[in-house]
Amino acid sequence: MSNKTTKDSAENVTIKKSKLKRASIFFAKLSFVAVVVLAFYTLYLDSKVVAKFEGQRWQVPVQVFGKIERYQLGDAINLQHLKENLLLTGYKRVNHPRKSGEFALSKTRIIIYRRPFDFGSGIETSQQILIDVAQQANQQRVSQLTIDNAPASQVVLEPYLIDRIIPENKEDRVLVPLQSVPEKLLDTLLLVEDRDFYFHAGISPLGILRALYANLRAGRTIQGGSTLTQQLVKNMYLTRDKTLWRKVNEAIMALLLEYRYSKDQLLEAYINEVYLGQHFANGIYGFGLAAEFYFGKSIAQLTDEQMATLVGVIKGPSYYDPWRYEQRVKKRRDLVLKLMFQQEFLTKANYLAAVNSPLTVRKSRRLKQTKQKFPNYLQLVKRELSQVLSPSEQASGIRVFTSFSPYSQQLAQESVQQQLASLAGSEEHQLQAAMIVSDISTGEIKAVVGDKKSGYAGFNRAVNAKRPIGSLIKPVIYLSALERYQEFQLATLLDDKPISFEMDNGEVWQPKNYDGKFHQQVSLHDSLVRSYNIPTVNLGMTVGLAHIAEIIHMLGYDEDITLRPSMLLGSINMSPYQVNQLYLPFANQGHYVESHVVDLVISSQGETLYRGVTEPIAYFSSQASYLTDYALTHVTTEGTAKSLSWRLKNRVVAGKTGTTNDQRDSWFVGYDNQHLITVWLGRDDNKATDFTGSSGALTVFAKFMEQYGVIDKQFTVPANIEQVSFEQNTGYPLAVDCENTIEYPAVNQGLPYQYSCSENNQENKKKRSWFEKLFG
Repeated sequence: MSNKTTKDSAENVTIKKSKLKRASIFFAKLSFVAVVVLAFYTLYLDSKVVAKFEGQRWQVPVQVFGKIERYQLGDAINLQHLKENLLLTGYKRVNHPRKSGEFALSKTRIIIYRRPFDFGSGIETSQQILIDVAQQANQQRVSQLTIDNAPASQVVLEPYLIDRIIPENKEDRVLVPLQSVPEKLLDTLLLVEDRDFYFHAGISPLGILRALYANLRAGRTIQGGSTLTQQLVKNMYLTRDKTLWRKVNEAIMALLLEYRYSKDQLLEAYINEVYLGQHFANGIYGFGLAAEFYFGKSIAQLTDEQMATLVGVIKGPSYYDPWRYEQRVKKRRDLVLKLMFQQEFLTKANYLAAVNSPLTVRKSRRLKQTKQKFPNYLQLVKRELSQVLSPSEQASGIRVFTSFSPYSQQLAQESVQQQLASLAGSEEHQLQAAMIVSDISTGEIKAVVGDKKSGYAGFNRAVNAKRPIGSLIKPVIYLSALERYQEFQLATLLDDKPISFEMDNGEVWQPKNYDGKFHQQVSLHDSLVRSYNIPTVNLGMTVGLAHIAEIIHMLGYDEDITLRPSMLLGSINMSPYQVNQLYLPFANQGHYVESHVVDLVISSQGETLYRGVTEPIAYFSSQASYLTDYALTHVTTEGTAKSLSWRLKNRVVAGKTGTTNDQRDSWFVGYDNQHLITVWLGRDDNKATDFTGSSGALTVFAKFMEQYGVIDKQFTVPANIEQVSFEQNTGYPLAVDCENTIEYPAVNQGLPYQYSCSENNQENKKKRSWFEKLFG
């Protein structure tokens, strides 16, 4: 019996060992398979981690900036304009700048504590910039430059952020590099969210225990158990589902991120990825945008209490919404401030000041970017981008630098609104306007107004409204004639007598002067200055309609032109943008430059995608250009724009008025030594107004120039131009003294000088009394 029992026991042991062995083998195989599967799955997750982290991490808004201002020794500068631009860019004027975003100004010096900014070659840290100016020939010029108290040959200023064009996924963010984030903000973030960040490998059991203890001691949640790396994984790669599988993925991907990338790279990614609120349909991601969203500041300008607020909001952006739960947010902020004080990030005085301060969030949740402030200008930017970049190049995160001037734009809008209010009266709701301000030498467009209402995002009249240009066409005709200097000079006489033309449809066209009079004969100079129609038509027919049309096309107008005499009086339709392009060579000594708004485009990786290069091309002779410019300057002193002689007293400008039939369109194009400005007034329904070019559009130009400041036109007399006496009743150049003469600049090559006075002059000379002969 005992032997049988022993035998059964042995068999049972053998069976158990066999089952255990089989189980061990099974589990070994299963473990092997699990390891293999885990390895492959880890490789899959690794590829996913690398693809996004090293590729396009975020659908970042396209950022559109204004002009990057650069100053070198000897450059012209206007401190008041610079001050206004700084204020509009968000800088604060103080007595003694001590931190980025502040500046101080005196009559001859400006000190700017420039904020960190990436101008295209990597982030540049905060710098204290000093600019001294000296007065030279009625103009301020840079006399000294320093950067951080060291002499410099050039300084570069932060441009104005016009807008961010948000991608389709509705995620708005402002990318900030780690070195531009205040150190105190980073320390506070790590203190509250992950104080072992620089010591763990992606997951931190010790951190979980510490957070649990701190939360139990405080009686509420004040610290999170997840590491920053885990939070980054959750935000960047995973959904917000609370499942075990998601937590497993989170842990593996956190370990992979820690293995592949440095702590600073991960911290920078977190700074730009963390979800911090909701702006209507758009999420607020990253501290860069959150600083603007909550406080209207850049991240470098945040105060201690504002840093504490942002770090506190991370725990629950909806729960800690300051516009809905002010006391809840303040309580959370004060808790973070207490932790900062305990860790000696704050002095006692700073802590008490911060904890007793109110929440300083903006009054309204609505960001400025919700409603574009300058939609008319942005329309030009988008149109030009589509011309210089392919759709694939207009990718997420590109940074577009333009020629936009916030101060010029502000003054242009104010000038339009103020003058329309004073001009229109009861008609104000009907009268509309458009205006373009551009730089003469570069063609850069600095401001665009497409509607009388500031910020209106509808029909852009500056770009899209095609209206008859009236007398604005005349300088093209006169310049074309003056190129033939052996045939035409400013003193050349033109017939001003009734004329008529039979049109193709059998109708007869009989042009008339605006004053309804005929002057028999007038000089080419006076005809342009006083904008006479009949002499202009006679001159244009002599030069040739086809030649005039060719010049118009050469000046940038790319639409068809019907060759008929009425084109000589401006029956051609153009937008203010096209007119502005047409006039650039008149203001730039005959040199053509193409109007543009985009100067530079940089990819999210810092690669230059496009750089605009201004290359002036001499389209016309310097002599003919000078003579035309001379006449257009006289338009503002004795011609149709002579009111500028008192509106802009003692200032030297040039320009041309334009008025169409029944005063439907009021035009003025004017320029000083730096800016070309085109203004149009009229009604959208094309009904008549009460204004000519001189009584309407000119007043807007004058208002703008009065506020901006005129830089007097400078005349460079080209070779072969000299002052010549012309006989007024014949238009002949004289080599002798005669009666009834006038002096004009003229091309002196091949002039058919007269060596005797005309018979009329001789008779007049004989009839003069002894008193007239003695005193002239």
